[in-house]
Amino acid sequence: MIEKVNNINLILPFITKYFPNYTVENSPYEKIFCYKDGDNIIGFISYSMIYERAELNYIVTDEQYRRKGVGQKLLDYAIDDLKNNMVEKLSLEVNVNNKVAIMFYLKNKFEIKATRHNYYTDGDAYLMVREVG
Repeated sequence: MIEKVNNINLILPFITKYFPNYTVENSPYEKIFCYKDGDNIIGFISYSMIYERAELNYIVTDEQYRRKGVGQKLLDYAIDDLKNNMVEKLSLEVNVNNKVAIMFYLKNKFEIKATRHNYYTDGDAYLMVREVG
């Protein structure tokens, strides 16, 4: 089940497990949703909307639930929300070495638009963009 996160502290342990440097910013533009199996958080997605564009900040599924459609459901949920909010484009950065994520995004109609050199401490990132509508 996907639900909106109203209190970031409730899922912070899950987030920091995968993103140790995550900082809570309480941005009015950011939306966070989690995927739960009962009381267990097994995935989350975070994106920021600014007028007609959005940026995918984070998406992750717990390791034992990967390749079971959780990430796809989270992304589909986000895209429906973005459509309802008249967003035209969704962009993201992904490590050029993260082949699994790149294939996931390509499958979901994202296109590689540019390479951001030294974006991560361990290398480059692709800027990927897709039309939302």
